[in-house]
Amino acid sequence: MTGRSHLLIGGFTVLCAMRWHFLTPEPFSVVAALFGSVLPDIDTERSIVGARCKPLSRLIARTFGHRGMTHSGVLLLVVAFVVAEMMGEAALRGPIGALLLGAATHIAADLPTGGCQFLAPLSRSRLSFWPYVRTGGMGEMVLLLPVE
Repeated sequence: MTGRSHLLIGGFTVLCAMRWHFLTPEPFSVVAALFGSVLPDIDTERSIVGARCKPLSRLIARTFGHRGMTHSGVLLLVVAFVVAEMMGEAALRGPIGALLLGAATHIAADLPTGGCQFLAPLSRSRLSFWPYVRTGGMGEMVLLLPVE
């Protein structure tokens, strides 16, 4: 998925979560979700976030590879659990929860475009979903129709 697509999906999802009262409706949560929706691609310097912090992006790419640890559903769940334990479950209803939701939408959106190491660090195997679509191609646009 392109950065634009990740932003659209993350923004749409957080607004739905606010509408359905999973997240508290506040502007900073929207910003946090949008940032979270592009944050996993920090592992490539051609991404929205990676281009702004190239040395860190290169280090992460060399250490974990693209769509490795930064695209881990397991790691995301661990972070959510730690936040809930340390700050209380209410913290997951604000900007922190929105950031994690944005990152989750990113990971889910990458599954049909080549997949990711969803179970990292437990497994290096890539998980991908059908239908396979090319990043930036017509298939990606079709997948985005419900969001746009």
